[in-house]
Amino acid sequence: MYNQPEIGKSIVSERFPNTIDEFWFIINANMIVNSFDFVSVNNLHQTTTIGIVKEVQSTFLSNQEMVSHNNNFNKSKEHDSLQKNKSNSSTDDVNTEKVVVVARVAIMGNTYAQIKGNADLLSVNFPVGASKPVRFANSKEIMFALGIPEMENPIPVGIIKTTNGLKVPVSLDYSYIIGPDTAHVNASGISGNKKTSYLLFLLFSAYQTIKKSEDISLIIFNTKEEDLLHIHELQGNIEGTTNNEYELLDLKIEPFENVTYFLPRGKDGKPNSIYIPENYQTFSYELKDIYDRLDLLFSEIYDQHYNLSSIIDYISESWPMTDSSGKEIQNWTDLSNFIGYPDFIVSHKSSLIRFLGQLQRFRKSSMFIDKKITSVYLGKKVRNLKAGEVFVVDIAKISSVEEQAFIVGDVMKSIDEIYSESYYNFEDDNEKNIINKNTIKLEERKKPHYIIIFLDEINRFIPKTLKEKIDAIPEQIMKTVIAGRSRGTIIFSAQQFKSQTDTRLQENMGLHVTAKIGRSELSKEPYSIIDETTKTNIVRLNKGELVMIHPAFRHPIKIIFPGYIFPR
Repeated sequence: MYNQPEIGKSIVSERFPNTIDEFWFIINANMIVNSFDFVSVNNLHQTTTIGIVKEVQSTFLSNQEMVSHNNNFNKSKEHDSLQKNKSNSSTDDVNTEKVVVVARVAIMGNTYAQIKGNADLLSVNFPVGASKPVRFANSKEIMFALGIPEMENPIPVGIIKTTNGLKVPVSLDYSYIIGPDTAHVNASGISGNKKTSYLLFLLFSAYQTIKKSEDISLIIFNTKEEDLLHIHELQGNIEGTTNNEYELLDLKIEPFENVTYFLPRGKDGKPNSIYIPENYQTFSYELKDIYDRLDLLFSEIYDQHYNLSSIIDYISESWPMTDSSGKEIQNWTDLSNFIGYPDFIVSHKSSLIRFLGQLQRFRKSSMFIDKKITSVYLGKKVRNLKAGEVFVVDIAKISSVEEQAFIVGDVMKSIDEIYSESYYNFEDDNEKNIINKNTIKLEERKKPHYIIIFLDEINRFIPKTLKEKIDAIPEQIMKTVIAGRSRGTIIFSAQQFKSQTDTRLQENMGLHVTAKIGRSELSKEPYSIIDETTKTNIVRLNKGELVMIHPAFRHPIKIIFPGYIFPR
């Protein structure tokens, strides 16, 4: 601390009271201090108080405040000159001298005191005194204030960059991101402000850090463009600043390994994708794959009297089904021609007509086919996910939100099945193992310790709704979110506006990251966790700057992160 130049002196008055939670200081002339800067000041018993600047304002000091403040100044050339000028100036000049710029600082932490005669270190929670020299905090002080030295298993989450050019690596412990203390990450902000790029960086950081000691796998949904279809390779030229920032965070610049890309089946069995990467497989759905999860396929369809639900439940519970001639229903064509539902299931003929009409609509998609030849069932692959594997599921070119939502819901349900007591993670592609399924001990199951799911544009799949009945897709996502904290299935999600997503989703997020966003959006309920001053600062964020809100930090902090390293 003592090597840092002084940027101002603390002030105490009726208008500017110093408490155990905050203090004020007058910024020296020509010194630039900004919101989110970290500063430090001496306190009792040679301790240091570290805080974060919340707001900066220009104000007039009253004569009483000036006298009180000046009485605490150490005499200096600047002070002597000020007094001389004041004695020779007019009334207008005196008023000009009273104009100062003050900063309000929220206290983030206090160092411990060693009191003579007491072997224990004492925590100091004492207001900052008047006219104490204030300086920019150094790296050690900032890390102490954030509690980073006490984290047993830190994951790099970004960089604090202060006005004086200091860059400090920021970390959060495993338990704050992947449970059990808190879990899940959500990012919001207007388009073009790099919230998705940040989530990919955080995913990269978590994956690289955790895999050193734990089994971890990733499932990444590519919802737009082709950026996430290149994560197995690096850009040709990576800037020096990016290299330095990765080095600061103790992360290696390397592509994701063991990546498999799953592309939706298109016409003639070809991939329906913006870009076709290496190591890809196409996926599609036979009836036998998803007969027990048709509720996910019909999730968006309004069913006031639950007539469609009755038909869907009957298919699931009666599988395998046979028609009146004893022929087994094996594919979508068979199901489209089947009309032998009991009367108590189809009480009105119109219900069956509606069901068959919706079924035919979905069958127009090239993903729902009677027989797979070159494609695979994605849910089967997810159930057999192995430690270290990275799956990228491309849904960007699928025009129907209903089909996109079904794919997401099916993957989430398949993940849940991994943790079901009745499920063994045998190789589905090896039919011989099916015979021995019931003889395998549950303790022998193998699954990754952690599965992180990356889902951008999550508002498409779990939107805010006023309906009493919650649709199957949002319900499935919430099951994964709620159970994930204890079992290690973690969701990294993003959307432009939190207010467009289900409130339950936001309430279960442990880490909130916000890029620049409008004041009207910030006034809505999902942002009630953010204080008003921070909201004002969020409106002014630059591209690539993010505000991070987590219970581990006493106040929101502003971070940046290294540049993008994958091809675009």
